[in-house]
Amino acid sequence: MDDDAPGWEGAWEPVDLARVNEDEAATEAFFDDVTRTIGTKVGAYPYEIQHGAGRHDVVFQVGSEEKIGWMWGDNGVGYFFRAADGQWRWDCQFY
Repeated sequence: MDDDAPGWEGAWEPVDLARVNEDEAATEAFFDDVTRTIGTKVGAYPYEIQHGAGRHDVVFQVGSEEKIGWMWGDNGVGYFFRAADGQWRWDCQFY
């Protein structure tokens, strides 16, 4: 996945956003200019609906998409990941 970034909460892990948080224009630029893909994708950063739910090992996500006729609850996202024991696991979040 090209041109994808973590959401606001996830971005604090690799970068200290304190100065961005204190500057309204910088905060608006973060939300307007940083790409976050909610739909189906392999790799990159998971799009978290319920932030802080720990989706760090996501291999791919499947979004609710009309084109493929799939819906997770109320426009949610399904996450598929490999657990430390090597087993595939999944979880989902929705609005």
